Amino acid sequence: MTKTASNIARIAIAAAVGLTLSACASSQSRSQRFTDKASQRFAAADANHDGYLSRDEAAQGMPRLAEHFDEIDTDHDGQLSKTEILAYIQQRRAAR
Repeated sequence: MTKTASNIARIAIAAAVGLTLSACASSQSRSQRFTDKASQRFAAADANHDGYLSRDEAAQGMPRLAEHFDEIDTDHDGQLSKTEILAYIQQRRAAR
């Protein structure tokens, strides 16, 4: 391999590594933004600030969750926890 070809190969590898790291950072920041926004929406919907969403709180503040309330409420206690919501989202993503 000539010196020029070797340099081109090194540049190509460095560019590929840079793009991969950039994609990972972008993915993490997108995921973090989603998590932050979801937490803010949950907090805003949690009118009594007990850390759970009742059916009424979900209907008022997070209507898409309210549509699937019974499916998300796996312990059937009449309220949604962040854990139940996260499990539901992960289940939906895995089904895609």
